[in-house]
Amino acid sequence: MQRWISISVVLFLIVLVFGLLVPAVQQAREAARRSTAKNILKQIGVAVDAYASTHRCLPSGGVIREDGTATQGWMTMYLPYLDASPDYSQLSLDEPWLSAANRTVIETVRPQYLNPEVRSNYTSTGFGLTHYLGNPHLYYRNSSVTFDQMERGTTHTWVTGDVAGEFQPWAYPFNWRPLGTQLCAGPGSFGCPNWEGGHLLFADGKVLFFSEETSPEILKQLAAAPPVPASEQMAVPDKRFETGVYHWEHVPLESQPENEHRFYAEVLKKAGEPLLIDLFAVENLSDSEWEEVMEKERSFPDTLLIQRIDKTTDLSQVLSGSMLKQAASAQQMQENLKLLKTLQKQMP
Repeated sequence: MQRWISISVVLFLIVLVFGLLVPAVQQAREAARRSTAKNILKQIGVAVDAYASTHRCLPSGGVIREDGTATQGWMTMYLPYLDASPDYSQLSLDEPWLSAANRTVIETVRPQYLNPEVRSNYTSTGFGLTHYLGNPHLYYRNSSVTFDQMERGTTHTWVTGDVAGEFQPWAYPFNWRPLGTQLCAGPGSFGCPNWEGGHLLFADGKVLFFSEETSPEILKQLAAAPPVPASEQMAVPDKRFETGVYHWEHVPLESQPENEHRFYAEVLKKAGEPLLIDLFAVENLSDSEWEEVMEKERSFPDTLLIQRIDKTTDLSQVLSGSMLKQAASAQQMQENLKLLKTLQKQMP
C-alpha cells in the first residue's frame, strides 16, 4: 500500500511539473515569435530607408496605368533591399503583376513579409501572402511620397504593420489599409489577435507594439498624419482573397533527354489535396542540378509557364498544342497525360 502511495505522489509531482512547464514553454515560443515579427518589420524599415536614399522617395503603393492595369506594388520594389535581388531581376515590371511572366516569382512566400504567428501562407490561387499592409497616406495609386512630406516627422508617421486577417498577395499592387481606431477589431483591422495588439513600423525605423486597448484618439492621430492623398488615390478594388495553409509540390514530367528543356508540374495542395497545377519548362539542367532544385519549392531559374490547369481544363487539348509534345515521345506523352489526369481528378 505504501508503495502505491509513493508512486502516486511521484506521478502527481511529474504531472504538476509538466503542467507548469508547458505554459512556460508556450509563452517562450510566443515571445520568440513576437521578437521575430518585430525584427522583420525592422528589416522592412531598413529597406524603406535604403530605397528612399536611392530614389529620393518611397516606392509607389501601386503602379496603375490609365486603363486600370495594375503592374507592381510597393512590396515588390523593396525586394532588392531584402536580399531578393535575383527574384526581382526575373520580374517583368511593365507586365501586370499576375501575368504569366511574373508567376514564378509571385507564387512564392517571402519570409520578409510573413508574421511567424500566422499560419496562412498562400491564396487559393497560389500567390504568396503578406501579413503586413501599408499606410495609405504613404502608399497609394502611383504615389511617390518623400520624407519631407511627412509634416509630423518620421517619428510620428507609421509605415506598415501587422494585420489581423483578410491577407493579400505580397505582390498585389493595392497593399494598403486604413489604420482604424482599434487594433484586433476583426479581420479587416490591424494587429495580431493572439497578441491582443500589434506592431507598427515608423518611418524613422523604430517598431512599437500597441495594445488592442490603445486609445482610439492615439490611433486617429497616427492615421491622420500627413501627407493626405485624395480618396480616389487610396481606393482599392473590392476584392477578398481566399487564404490558408497551402504548399507547392514539384512533379517531374517525362521528356526526351536530348531536348533543351525539362518539364515539370507545380501542384498547389491543401491538406494533400490538389487545387491547381502549373506546367513549366526549364532550360535543361544536369541530373545533379535537376535533383537539387527539385527539392526546393519554387526555385527554378529561367522558367517558362506553359499552362495553368484547373478542374475544367481539357488536358488532351492543352498538351497536344504545347512545347512538351515536341519534346516527348508518344509513350512519354501518354505517361504525362495519365499523371496529370490523376491529379486533376483529385481536385475538389
